[in-house]
Amino acid sequence: MGRFETQLQSANPQFRELLGRIPLQTNRPLPSDWLRCEMLERLQVLQRAGLRPGEAVLEVGSGSHAISTVPLAFLMGADGRVLAIERERWQNFRSIVGASGMSNRIRAAGGDARRLPVRTDAMSLAVCIHGIRSLGDDRSVLAVLREMLRVAPRIVIAESLPEGRTEAQRAHLAMYALREEALRASTGRPDDLPYRPLDRLDSLVKEAGAVVEEASTIDVDLPHALAFFPRALIDSIPSGVLREDLLKRWDEANARCIRWGEDHPPVGLIVATRRSLRPTPRT
Repeated sequence: MGRFETQLQSANPQFRELLGRIPLQTNRPLPSDWLRCEMLERLQVLQRAGLRPGEAVLEVGSGSHAISTVPLAFLMGADGRVLAIERERWQNFRSIVGASGMSNRIRAAGGDARRLPVRTDAMSLAVCIHGIRSLGDDRSVLAVLREMLRVAPRIVIAESLPEGRTEAQRAHLAMYALREEALRASTGRPDDLPYRPLDRLDSLVKEAGAVVEEASTIDVDLPHALAFFPRALIDSIPSGVLREDLLKRWDEANARCIRWGEDHPPVGLIVATRRSLRPTPRT
């Protein structure tokens, strides 16, 4: 029995039943249960964030597979609601949410997270789970964090960290490190940007106008194969030094992934409150 199956056996029985309804995937060479595994990872991270069932939660960057949206809605309970914001990646979102049985707790809206289509203080919590790396440079991240703090008094940020404590974590990081450069050279657009260290995430949250209540590191001990991209993508880059260098690095990273597997790196978790809401200390 693999680690995913082992951890699944100890998970909440209702969530285990929910995951059983999530369709197995056909995104070769990813394993067919990768989406279920990723949702279990999100559940473990969110369970550490001090969420309150029944809240109205805004999720920034829900993505095409509702990977964090479904566990978030599950934890909010029947009285909670989740508003998922995504700019353009909706391909599988509705079918997966429908299969999960969480449709009545989730609403979705398209929009730029730097200008959230939500009125001030409309939500009690705003979260961005494994999405900071997709938001762009620090300036864009700050704009999104400020918007999150405008629409909710509390925010939760979770993101993979550039720390490899095991060979399998380091194998993931070696493959992931190639994504931005390879995607930019082949398509003209970067994909996910490099993981930021926890102290940098902490600084950005504070600069956005929040008081950090918790900044911690979580080890989830689960496989994580989503750094992979096909070698053929690099083959499409015009011949030259960059192409040859990327091909060599891809081969080396792929060999490490085959030998060691790929694991989630440690996850940085930040829970913060809008600064203006903090009580004034007594003198």
